[in-house]
Amino acid sequence: MIEQIVLENFLSFKKETKFEFKASMEKPRKGYEFIKWYEEVNRNKLLKIQFLFGNNATGKTNFLKFLDLMRNLVCTRRTSKTSKESRIPDTYFKLSDDTINKPTKAEITFHIEQIKYIYGLSFGDNTIWNEKLLKYERTRKPVEVFHRYFDKEKGFTIVDFNSPAVDTDDQNRILDNVIQNTTVISIYDEKNIKSKDLKNVFNYFRRITVIDKLEDFSLASMFANRKDPENLRKVLLPLLNDLGSNIIDYEVNTSSSKISEEESVIFKQILGEEIFNQRYPNGERKDVYIRFAHPSETPEHKTWLNEDEESFGTRNMIRLIIILYDCSRNNSLIAIDEGATGIHQQTFGRIVQFFLGTSHNQFIMSSQQVAIMDMDGFRRDTVKFFDKDWNTGVTSCEKIDLRKYHKNISIVNAYLNHSFGCLPKFPKLPEWKDKIEYYYEIMHPDRL
Repeated sequence: MIEQIVLENFLSFKKETKFEFKASMEKPRKGYEFIKWYEEVNRNKLLKIQFLFGNNATGKTNFLKFLDLMRNLVCTRRTSKTSKESRIPDTYFKLSDDTINKPTKAEITFHIEQIKYIYGLSFGDNTIWNEKLLKYERTRKPVEVFHRYFDKEKGFTIVDFNSPAVDTDDQNRILDNVIQNTTVISIYDEKNIKSKDLKNVFNYFRRITVIDKLEDFSLASMFANRKDPENLRKVLLPLLNDLGSNIIDYEVNTSSSKISEEESVIFKQILGEEIFNQRYPNGERKDVYIRFAHPSETPEHKTWLNEDEESFGTRNMIRLIIILYDCSRNNSLIAIDEGATGIHQQTFGRIVQFFLGTSHNQFIMSSQQVAIMDMDGFRRDTVKFFDKDWNTGVTSCEKIDLRKYHKNISIVNAYLNHSFGCLPKFPKLPEWKDKIEYYYEIMHPDRL
């Protein structure tokens, strides 16, 4: 689980910005003591959920992009210094001479079982300039597993191994395969590295999942080819009932259709003969679809609806439940941009409680749905407020000062009253009225 993330010179994050995941001393709301908002790891109380609030373009999505990029850098071994596919994207803050073409810096502190790791990275200009891995294992002082840096003058990468955590054979494999735009950790998966620490870190980052939109997921694909279809059914159907849905059953079906000769020629040109035959055996396309059953007037009869006949909110609710279910089962970090879209406020609150009560992992979500802060049993230390200086383009992030805001003070009202910034600035009403008239004149000159 993540304890802290430190970012600097990444997209809109110009200055060093810290994201703390440690729980405060805030006590649970009366009657909601059963909600497990944090996990105790190595004597640390680490929050299992973080909500990111703020106006559009204040940096919430950029933070999620950072998580996705870190997963890519840590887990993808780049084999070329020059190919477009292997290039590290430029992520520096582009609106200042102080930061342009300067490295992005990042540090993530996280816990795996009884070990605390600190992984640091500095990158830019398609080069990993610095990379280090420290660990605390029953010690007060950190042990440096490795420190890697790029010597610009000599034009090659240097890796120092300062502990027995990486044996000689592993060291040689790493030195033979690390290039200027490849992280040390990424070599683990393909080169039979035995180091426990590299394995731990690689697997942790590999399980990070960042989702742009819930609605981008096909529900049918989320149900198809599962290893645990019956276990999901045992959780999903009763949970939907608990959330007020009248879905009582579902089924996944497959249909086949012949690919036309014209399509076959085009697909084979694009994919090649071998891949085409693998993907479309016997020249057939297989489509998976799902139907949901609802009770009807006759008890013994069910009414079946196709996926597209269910409401937008219902489909997103089911998607969110399955995603959280899978990430809880896999013990992975999940981050979703606008993850509450279309879902009723109280329903979303119960889904969050379901996650908190059944998981040992972390969930990060950006949102504009301020009602989340009013949900039952809400903890104020799970909120981060994003704001941007519109003159400089610099993102800032702050948490709620619990000494300033008593537990009986409405955080929603404080937020809407600009106590935390991060809200759009609108013209005053008289000025806005004049602007509406101005826009009308431009759009409808023929009606004047």
